[in-house]
Amino acid sequence: MRGCPSSSVALGLLGLARCVQSCTNLIVSKGASADGSTLFSYTADSGSLYGTLGHLPAGQHKPGEKRQIWDWDTGKYLGEIDEVPYTYNVIGNLNEHGLAIGETTFGGNETLAGGEGILDYGSLIWVTLQRSRTAREAILMFDKLVSEYGYVSDGESFTIADQNEVWVLEMIGKGKFEKGAVWVAVRIPDGHVSGHANQARIQKFPLNDSSTCVYSDDVISFAEKIGLWDSKLKREDFSFADTYDPITFTGARLSDARVWSFLSKVAADRSFEKAYENYVLGHNVSAAARMPLSIEAGLKISALDLMSHMRNHYEGMALDSRGDVGAGPSASPFRVRPLEWHLGDDTYVHERSVGTPQAGWNFIVQLRSWLPPAIGGLLWFGVDDATFSVHAPLHGGATRVPHSYADGNGDALTFSRDSAFWAFNTVANFLYPRWFAAEGVMQQAHQAEERFARALEMEELIAAAKYRKDPAAAVEYLTATDNARADKIVQDEWNLFGQLMVTFRDGFHISSLGPQAPDHGGSQGGIVPKVEEVGYSSRWYERIVKDTGDHYKMPKSSSKDLEQVKLGTLKKGISGVWDGNSATWPGPLSELVV
Repeated sequence: MRGCPSSSVALGLLGLARCVQSCTNLIVSKGASADGSTLFSYTADSGSLYGTLGHLPAGQHKPGEKRQIWDWDTGKYLGEIDEVPYTYNVIGNLNEHGLAIGETTFGGNETLAGGEGILDYGSLIWVTLQRSRTAREAILMFDKLVSEYGYVSDGESFTIADQNEVWVLEMIGKGKFEKGAVWVAVRIPDGHVSGHANQARIQKFPLNDSSTCVYSDDVISFAEKIGLWDSKLKREDFSFADTYDPITFTGARLSDARVWSFLSKVAADRSFEKAYENYVLGHNVSAAARMPLSIEAGLKISALDLMSHMRNHYEGMALDSRGDVGAGPSASPFRVRPLEWHLGDDTYVHERSVGTPQAGWNFIVQLRSWLPPAIGGLLWFGVDDATFSVHAPLHGGATRVPHSYADGNGDALTFSRDSAFWAFNTVANFLYPRWFAAEGVMQQAHQAEERFARALEMEELIAAAKYRKDPAAAVEYLTATDNARADKIVQDEWNLFGQLMVTFRDGFHISSLGPQAPDHGGSQGGIVPKVEEVGYSSRWYERIVKDTGDHYKMPKSSSKDLEQVKLGTLKKGISGVWDGNSATWPGPLSELVV
């Protein structure tokens, strides 16, 4: 590997997973963040995922001890590797030293899939988090592990971050040609933002500046060897992405577009969005048209801001899909899968946004250098769709996982009332066909996260004071506090579902008539509510008429008054049409998501 000087680090690793196929990482360097932390987000998106928060406790190991490796995607046993004398505590994608690692799969050249060895990408992340303290140590560990044990996964983009730096490392195996992998890692400049989403992003890279870029010794020569790169060309013109994962329509429209949606919102250059619009639409797909790996941020971004960017569905942008017939009567940005579909001889796609239903979990890591690493590394963890997640803050030194988020509490085929995954799925699936209610729930989720951030200020002051005298006591204090809050989030999510069901059942909006509301004859019937019809937009009614002509049309009649009397009978108990004012929800919801 080309030289890589060492530095201090912070780690964050996320929950145990299977079949991570379509993910998104949004990246904020220290100089671009609001508080001087390094930040990145990760959504682990696949319909087969069950969202839990993994935990690997710190441990001491005897000489000759082995660690078993199981493939993250398939659950297949791959073999075993040598243990090291001491391994670090890992909670989700974050370790006790404030190191964090995320990923997205780009696949790449199909001849390089299915390589020889023991390590898949998921195990590579976990093992590295157990053995490294900084981002640069993690890069060295990646190289050491794949060289020694081989690499069996497809191409991957990794985000590797500590309290001071954030790197993007892209790796692809050598297939059946030979053991190991080729890779390149680029440090995101201070003050810049970046991201990756199932498309390799590193094109040309500096060959002689180890402070900003390191790479495997054979990243170019291996490409020459297997015929992917012409040795007559200049080495400085070599592009990792264009060689190992060339851009396609799908790579631009369904992958890079997610990164574009984030960068467009935060770019210092306000022309960025329009400059790359044709590229992400797939109208100009070429290596020369691609976005840079990182850009200068035009504003400071907080962890709470990044949570909002994870709820992005291209609103107000060229890929906003809320206005076509596929959006349904409630104007949803989501579509029922498959992502790719056919009509006649033509192929079409639905948009793939950052917020997406088919997610197992998602998180933001916030890595702060001014606190002890066990306190300064913060994992804001959520399950299911980032659109509606309420992110629970958990510290990298935590020694146990909240029951609601733990492995063994339900699974993909077993519903559990105690499970965070099933609580958030229940709410989200209620909202998907009722998108008119989605904005209110997203706002309440964000308000809850703001309350958590305020609470953390005092909690971490207490923990830091304890840490100076007794680090273990400080960690236990934060572990207990984090776990209690996370479990309460799940209780409140079920309460939220109950309120949504009460409010929007049966196509109505149901609310209170006030403190003097009558009842249906005392305790036998209960209170009389205000019932309003939700209805459709005028645009949707126009579509119905366009499709059906006069099929539903009432003839003009001299008995108009009688018609209204009969309709009134059919609408018994209904007071009118709801105006869409979410302030009429009972609760209010701000009291439900805490």
